[in-house]
Amino acid sequence: MKKILLLFVCFFPIGVNALDMPEINSEAAIVYDVNEDTVILEKNSDEVRSIASLTKIMTVLTAIENIDDFSASVTITNEMLAGIYWNASVAGLKVGDTVTYMDLLYAAILPSGADATQVLAYAVSGSVDAFVAKMNELALRIGVTNTHYVNTTGLDQDGAYSTAHDQLLILSYALKNPIFRTVYTTKSYTLSNGLQVEATISKYNEILNLDTSKIIGSKTGNTTNAGLCMSALFYHEDHEMLLITLGAQVIEDVPYNLIDTLTLIDNVNESYVIPKEKTVTTASIVSSDVVVSSNINYNTIIFLIILFLLVTVFLFRRVRRRKRK
Repeated sequence: MKKILLLFVCFFPIGVNALDMPEINSEAAIVYDVNEDTVILEKNSDEVRSIASLTKIMTVLTAIENIDDFSASVTITNEMLAGIYWNASVAGLKVGDTVTYMDLLYAAILPSGADATQVLAYAVSGSVDAFVAKMNELALRIGVTNTHYVNTTGLDQDGAYSTAHDQLLILSYALKNPIFRTVYTTKSYTLSNGLQVEATISKYNEILNLDTSKIIGSKTGNTTNAGLCMSALFYHEDHEMLLITLGAQVIEDVPYNLIDTLTLIDNVNESYVIPKEKTVTTASIVSSDVVVSSNINYNTIIFLIILFLLVTVFLFRRVRRRKRK
């Protein structure tokens, strides 16, 4: 019986082509094959951490789900921009500017504009606190269990936390929304007031001038508590892949979040073999008018064979015990 159980473990696959994690600076990371619904790389992905401006993914997603007319205008007031930290990344919005809701989505994601996220909160919910409550409600609906938001920006504040795994779930959910996907995968955009914004990946890459063409969409983050963080969408062959890195150290302004992201993408492209579906034709009925074939998954056949062997051994031993009696 033990030998048969061992065969079951060896021949009935449980996971798919998981890779070894390469050496990276980030404290936590996760890479996910969307098509296979499989995590292929992970490091401390359930460790609770600060996530910096990856928070803005949820901010923009919450706004999208609560906006009826994306072309409607919003005039920016003093209240909307009050209290933004001096060191926060901003898009450059000013009091008196009139922009559309769609403009604000791009201004929040591409340059990681804290000003845009706060304007969205006031325009959608009337206050930051009311909007943040909606963010946490949406997080629960998505199904994450180790995430809590306290602001729209991701700036360091007590009570804000998440995990790489939770952020992966949120990004996966968000990318199913066509408006979010379009914003997330845009590299530059001109707002209706003439203000031009571009993705922060360009800023992070100014020092090293790395090839970032494989990154289809991204959101970066950087605070004292969170370190350098990044989310990314890329492709391996025809498979869509999602990636989250958290907690890279800040050393001499080197963008280790971007370096780690490119390291993980290269590792996947070099080592990840996309599993191929194996089928075995078990029956074929051919007549003059119709051909009927039945294809059963290879793993299913192995499972049925082993199940049959287990049942056979059980019945055989039961019969032997009765004879001894």
